Amino acid sequence: MDRYFYTFEGKTLGPASPKEVMALILDDVLDMDSFVMDSRSPQWLKIREIPELMRYLHESEVQISDWGEEKAMAGIEDQQQELFFHLPVSRLVWLSLLTFGLYEVYWLYANWRFLRFHRKRRTATYFWKDSLNPFALVGVFHQISMDEELGGRSSDRDFTLNGWFWIFSLLALAARSILVFALALKVLVDIGIALAALTLSILCLIPVQKHINAGNAQAGKGFSKPTFGHYATIVIGILGLAMVLGTWIPRLIGLLS
Repeated sequence: MDRYFYTFEGKTLGPASPKEVMALILDDVLDMDSFVMDSRSPQWLKIREIPELMRYLHESEVQISDWGEEKAMAGIEDQQQELFFHLPVSRLVWLSLLTFGLYEVYWLYANWRFLRFHRKRRTATYFWKDSLNPFALVGVFHQISMDEELGGRSSDRDFTLNGWFWIFSLLALAARSILVFALALKVLVDIGIALAALTLSILCLIPVQKHINAGNAQAGKGFSKPTFGHYATIVIGILGLAMVLGTWIPRLIGLLS
């Protein structure tokens, strides 16, 4: 039933159904703190304060992640929140190697999510929606370099080029598995492409992570706490690396025998 009114650009629009309200959230027209009015009541309430809408959003196939709700449950204050994804550079490097580059995707997601909620004040929703847009991904690198709390104004650095090279390296890493079967690449060529792409991707992230860490150190922030996504990415990445090694080792043995 269409019964929720909302405001956009100074205009009152609607009525909209719960499904349409969810679509408006995904399209950045509304967020969880936007005010809507039920046609049966003259009172304007935040979306998060309406049980029916919250129940619909939580039960929907499209899971909308609400950082405001997560922060309240965890008791995290804004002054305690670390800036972007704060972790030691050495940990980023060895996790990238251990997961065959998959952890770097989680790294980008964590920084994208921080920008989304803490800088744009939006609901952190569909990462994969932006992941299909290379300009949106590179924009994360650019916004990290320009962020005021990280000292962006006092630095001439711009990580946009790092972002483009990072995307290229991960595409090369993913494409090599296709080329192995399509072009029957020799095992040494396959290994060379993979190691070169993985090395390039890590080198692209190191200066960005150093910049993030320097800003956090200056602000007295601690390291980001591991989440379920952190552990899940490591497990899946290790399994992926094991599969790759499982194809390399027999081929290398055959080459040497």
